Amino acid sequence: MKKTFALLLLLVGPLFVFAAPSVNTKSLARDIEKQGAVNVILRLYANEEKDWRYVTKQIAQGDDRWLHIATLLAPGADADSAETLSAAVGLAIPHNPSGVLKILTDRYISLSPGQVCGLPFYNMTEVQFNQYVLDSIRALYKVPSGKACIDTMVNIIGQSDRFREDI
Repeated sequence: MKKTFALLLLLVGPLFVFAAPSVNTKSLARDIEKQGAVNVILRLYANEEKDWRYVTKQIAQGDDRWLHIATLLAPGADADSAETLSAAVGLAIPHNPSGVLKILTDRYISLSPGQVCGLPFYNMTEVQFNQYVLDSIRALYKVPSGKACIDTMVNIIGQSDRFREDI
């Protein structure tokens, strides 16, 4: 019986290894330190950007560990990855405004206040966009250092033409 169980575990065990998420904050931080942000971003973009989309989705949830990953990735971001990284950090504002504000810096365009607070979104409906702005302003209003980000949002909206959904 023990031999059968051990054999079964040897056969099925590797399946559980592959079922576990391959991308997490600890492994990403370690990889970025060893390989550099550019190489890690290139790897994340491989396989139809599946891992990159996973990472940006996690960043958008606003967890401090994932926001830290955004700061590690920013130095290696090119035009496309910087744009999606900015959008992910911007989407994190309603979930963790103080965490987002802590990582903003003009050193990297993807983490600049003007970019992150400047509504860098292209895939939202008007209803989603309006809800995002409302939720973000409410969240930022509760943070002492949130006024500058709110001002950026309001200025961008004030300079905009009417809302047009991408088709």
